[in-house]
Amino acid sequence: MTTSLDSPARSRRLTLDGWTIAVLAGAAVAFNLGGALHPNDGGTGNKVAQLHHMLLQSSWYPSHLALLASFGLFTVAFLRLPGRIELAPMTRRIVRVMAVVSALTTAAMVPHLLAPLAADSIADGQSGALSVFMTIDETLADAPWALGIALLALVAGVTANLGNRLTAVLGAAGGASFAAAAVTIPFTDALDQLFAVGGTGITLWVLTVVAVGAWRRRQPNLPRPAR
Repeated sequence: MTTSLDSPARSRRLTLDGWTIAVLAGAAVAFNLGGALHPNDGGTGNKVAQLHHMLLQSSWYPSHLALLASFGLFTVAFLRLPGRIELAPMTRRIVRVMAVVSALTTAAMVPHLLAPLAADSIADGQSGALSVFMTIDETLADAPWALGIALLALVAGVTANLGNRLTAVLGAAGGASFAAAAVTIPFTDALDQLFAVGGTGITLWVLTVVAVGAWRRRQPNLPRPAR
């Protein structure tokens, strides 16, 4: 005999639905692709000159199109989650905040993507409106998004809402690393390597969360003994 709390409908609410799994997987793949294609700076000159060098590379557009798609898919996933899976109150609050943060990051990625159109304005290596915008975008959009991912991974992993304690470590480390690189890149090259570390961590977090969610969906809804 089963109780209403153990019904198949409720059991399904404890796992990610198929569409959300697909959206998250797509977001992870696009995020990793965007990072892999991202142009490197020339390593010479000041930060504005390095930015100008990156803007002129042909890989800028495909890289940032992938990142734009990734942030958009993450936004869709965060909007879907509260209505399609049972979440602990803290996890639910973080997911709702991240839906807003991710939407803003997606919007900011549009002018970021189109930055090469204004590359001539910083060809002399002097700071201007474009370099100021790129600094604000990295520090006030990308970094908060990555920190939010770290917090969500930690809380959702501990509560087993999304993944588990192992995935929590991956996401927290990846998000923190990416945030550290994003917030410092306009000023120093010292932490640039953390972009790769953070991007890998975030990608692996999402894919392991997806794998855990898919595995849970395949488990039979076995009834619990009535009390």
